[in-house]
Amino acid sequence: MRQEKGRSCFMMKRFIIRMFFVSSSAIAVAALFATAGCKQEAETASRQTTSQEAASSKEEVTPYYQGLIEEYRTVLAEDPHNLAATIALGNAFYDAGRWQGAIQYYERALRIDPHSVDAMTDMGTCYRNLGVLDKAIETYLRVIAIEPNHLNALFNLGIIYGEDKKDYRKAVKYWEHLLHLSPKHPQADNIRVSIHAYKQMLRKKAP
Repeated sequence: MRQEKGRSCFMMKRFIIRMFFVSSSAIAVAALFATAGCKQEAETASRQTTSQEAASSKEEVTPYYQGLIEEYRTVLAEDPHNLAATIALGNAFYDAGRWQGAIQYYERALRIDPHSVDAMTDMGTCYRNLGVLDKAIETYLRVIAIEPNHLNALFNLGIIYGEDKKDYRKAVKYWEHLLHLSPKHPQADNIRVSIHAYKQMLRKKAP
């Protein structure tokens, strides 16, 4: 992964929190959102935005996030190619629930470093939050093309195929690959329960 040291663990926590906006119809998938897999910077504690909160805050930015946005914009005005500041600005927009703004800066980051797979994964989640599911999938698959064993992208593909697309076969495919790579994944038990449930649904659908 072409990211700064420690970001993989940080992103796993952030994406487990971010990605799980599931419906009440989920059998075991909802349980996956209960815990996060890594302990990292204290700032990640603030990264728990529900879909309802995100919708209500689309046009509002809290003073905290607005301050971050202004700070990183100042940095970029002086150093437009600062990758860390560009990604951080995308993150600030994301955490404020401003998905389009986040996408804008993640795309800018990817122009600086096309292999920034964590920023790319964040961008995919933005598309998912906007309801642009095919674009989200396309973005996660771009991650997998660069880094086939990227756990967050595999994890999120399982969610979007299982929960949003109801394509249980593909959800199982990506989650089984994830468990093959990481049998002790923090959400492994819950993922296994969900895989079992999805396989049962597939058997019921079979002629």
